[in-house]
Amino acid sequence: MPHKIEVFVSNCFLCKKVLDEIEIGKCAGCKLIVYNLDKKTKSATAQKYGVRVVPTIVIDGKIKIEGKPDIPFICSNETYRHFTKRYGMK
Repeated sequence: MPHKIEVFVSNCFLCKKVLDEIEIGKCAGCKLIVYNLDKKTKSATAQKYGVRVVPTIVIDGKIKIEGKPDIPFICSNETYRHFTKRYGMK
């Protein structure tokens, strides 16, 4: 099942590592959008999701992971269920 993955980053080591892991684990159908918050322009999308730290990962507008996920990102139903239970937005 393809997902919309939005990642909010800056120019830091952890952000690069998280992005690399997502690139490796996402399926061909997943849409990856990266927002670099180092730029002076404010992201309305970051404000919409209440992004406070980088990296922050938002999946399908329903899951919000601040920092590095507790398990590697692999596009699968099992991983999605885990992230929904652990990081689901309320």
